[in-house]
Amino acid sequence: MKPKIGIYIPRWFQGSSKSDKMFADELFKTIKNSDHYSPLLLNLSNLSLSSKKDAVEFCRHQNLVLITHHDSPFFSANLKYKKNVKLLESYIPFVNSTKSQEIGYNKITTKNILRKKGLPVLDNKIINSLLDLENNLEEGKYYVVKPPDKGAGTGVKLVKKENANHFAYHDGKWRKVKISAKKLKDGKNAITLKYNFNFFKSPLLFLQKINIDFSYDSMLVEPYFNDDKEGFSSLRCTVIGDEVVEAVKRTNYRNITSNVSSGGTAEKTELTDYQKEIAVAAKNAIGADYAGVDFLVSENKTVIGEVNIGPFTLWHEHSGVNVGKIFGEYLMKKCDEMRR
Repeated sequence: MKPKIGIYIPRWFQGSSKSDKMFADELFKTIKNSDHYSPLLLNLSNLSLSSKKDAVEFCRHQNLVLITHHDSPFFSANLKYKKNVKLLESYIPFVNSTKSQEIGYNKITTKNILRKKGLPVLDNKIINSLLDLENNLEEGKYYVVKPPDKGAGTGVKLVKKENANHFAYHDGKWRKVKISAKKLKDGKNAITLKYNFNFFKSPLLFLQKINIDFSYDSMLVEPYFNDDKEGFSSLRCTVIGDEVVEAVKRTNYRNITSNVSSGGTAEKTELTDYQKEIAVAAKNAIGADYAGVDFLVSENKTVIGEVNIGPFTLWHEHSGVNVGKIFGEYLMKKCDEMRR
């Protein structure tokens, strides 16, 4: 029986876009068509493991040598999922490792690591109170605020302060917002950002407001860094091992988040050698095997925006690159190296 590579990819991810579905299909097919390994689809939240002994017996019975889990924080919150991963990872390696995923999900930790490695990142402030926020917003300057532990553009806002009033950019306009302190049930303080929409002009604004008002347990505040004349833009590249395998430029004309899921567009682009070098370095800095690295560019200067760790969007529809095949080949090469 050929050694097996376990694969866990959430069902919702496979249906989120054509590129993401192709990634999952090509990953499985690439390993299946190899002479040395077989793929094994796993549902990590459904396994019945109660001890390390169970995990060892499961791996030996299946002849598992490695598990890749294109994970999600939603599934990580599942206690059974977390338990099974912990038991299995004590016996065989995971790609990406739990440690690298924990780092990647925390923007503050990630930025601190990148900064210590000498990689270019924006200066930032960690805000935990309304007073801290007021003291760090200068009149007339633009800032990007975001929660430190959310992805897909959740809670990311472009804000400014003018004449002691606060504004946030949404749907092509600067809109007045109310920023206030809120006491949470656990006794901790939060900062809430709420839009002041005129619902009489458009009742639909009420539905928008539900989705875009946000409460921050803590807030990451960065200076606005973008000089693209076409809109709010960023570069995203997929890094596997020590190679940048695809890159796109994402642009949103009406909102700060350039994510395609937030109304942005994407087109294939070529990175400079320097950008490729720091993309790989950023991925390596958090101990990941693969990641999606975001760049912000202004006045020909590049900084690393974020290091996204599974699941992140793939871009075959725009780049033409078969990322699933490349990733499958990478996993098998990694297994070869471990077995030497």
